[in-house]
Amino acid sequence: MQVFDYVITVIWLSPLVYLCVLLIGKWSKLRRKNNLIKRQGSVQKKISKIIFQIPTVGNVLSVNNAFEAVKGYSLPVPVETWVVVEEADTHKVQYRCDRLVVVPKDFECDDLYKARALEYARRLRKQLVADGELSSDYLLLQGDDDAVPSLGFVLESIEVGADITIGSITPRVSGVWSTILDYERCVACGIFCNFFNNLGQPLWAHGEGTMMSSKVDQDVSYDVAGFGMATKEKLISGEDVLYLHKAAALGFNIFNSEEKIFILPPLSMRDAVKQRRRWLWAQWVLLKQKMLPLPSRIRLGVLGFCGLWLYFIGMLGLPLLFLGVFQVTPLLLVLVLSTVLLWFGMRAYIIGSSMGWKHGIIGALVSYVTVALNAALHFIGLLKGDPHSFEVIRKE
Repeated sequence: MQVFDYVITVIWLSPLVYLCVLLIGKWSKLRRKNNLIKRQGSVQKKISKIIFQIPTVGNVLSVNNAFEAVKGYSLPVPVETWVVVEEADTHKVQYRCDRLVVVPKDFECDDLYKARALEYARRLRKQLVADGELSSDYLLLQGDDDAVPSLGFVLESIEVGADITIGSITPRVSGVWSTILDYERCVACGIFCNFFNNLGQPLWAHGEGTMMSSKVDQDVSYDVAGFGMATKEKLISGEDVLYLHKAAALGFNIFNSEEKIFILPPLSMRDAVKQRRRWLWAQWVLLKQKMLPLPSRIRLGVLGFCGLWLYFIGMLGLPLLFLGVFQVTPLLLVLVLSTVLLWFGMRAYIIGSSMGWKHGIIGALVSYVTVALNAALHFIGLLKGDPHSFEVIRKE
């Protein structure tokens, strides 16, 4: 068998590896949760409040709905809502929040766009604590203006008491194409995030829903300086990835919850391209400018994109098999067909656990469609090039 035959065969059998990663991730999550709860129980730290913060660019309705949902939860601690906007926002009086944070035009840091706004709000809280106007025993619930953290996520975050707790992405049903497109986020989250985050070695981050201790919020900045290699590049997007990897490198513990963070998928294919393009080039800048430690760059650069190159090489094997270029024995073919069924089953389980059994079945049936769509969107984003700015997508 030629070398290329081995490569394709290994990729076609990769669902076996995925299953192992899924199971180890489940075990790691339970083990980490128990250990963190034991540590939390011995400390019995008091939490004065949860600050639920959302940065936005004028998405009033979705922000207010998220605040209303979380304020309506039966939580053991009070919730204080913060909106972070730029001076140019013309909707300031429409936000129903406890504190409106307006980022001054002259505020400067290593970051741009959302990361800049988050850093300004973080420094504000640090100053408030220093001045005695804010107790240092708060939790920060960081969200996006198209996301709503579930009650289960908030409660588990309080119970576990990790330095950083990340929720699991759950798309809200929107249009047909946008909904099935984001099935891939459920799958990636369900397989990889539990595994890497609960081993303390983060891969991706979920800025849509993250709970962090005041210690993390006070000590970890969004600035690139002093963390990665010296660079003049400013962070345009991917701020959540930098922040999570930075916190992990500084020794803070991470817990990946399987409780839901409800997100709104892109409302059009054009917005889906914008979103994937933003992710793709944000990760490329993080890697190219060496903004992360080497182990983080290896995980993000190799494993973060493994689904794309596995898909392309795996699909290349089909025409090669029919053309007789790629050889597979009858026994191995039976095993490969079994791994395909295993792949469908895992996808149905992960999507179903997140969105319900109907979506689990649909997600399995349209697996090749959704994977191909995501690959195409990333490829289009690659061809369009670095956006050099934060591309905003419609949220309402």
